[in-house]
Amino acid sequence: MGRRGVEQRRFVVRFVLVLLLWFLLLVLRGWLVVWRRVVLRGRRWLRRRQLSGRDLGGTEGG
Repeated sequence: MGRRGVEQRRFVVRFVLVLLLWFLLLVLRGWLVVWRRVVLRGRRWLRRRQLSGRDLGGTEGG
C-alpha cells in the first residue's frame, strides 16, 4: 500500500512537472511571437519616423 502510494505520488509529481514545462514553453513561445511583432512594428515606426525627419530636413537620427 505505502509503496504504491509513493509510486502514484511520484507519477503525479512528474505529470504536474511536465504540464508546467509545457505551459511555460507555450507561454514563452507566445511571448516570443508577440515580442517579435512588437519589435518589427517598432523598427518600421522608427524607420518611418527617420524617413519623415529626413524629408522634413531634420538632422536627428544620424
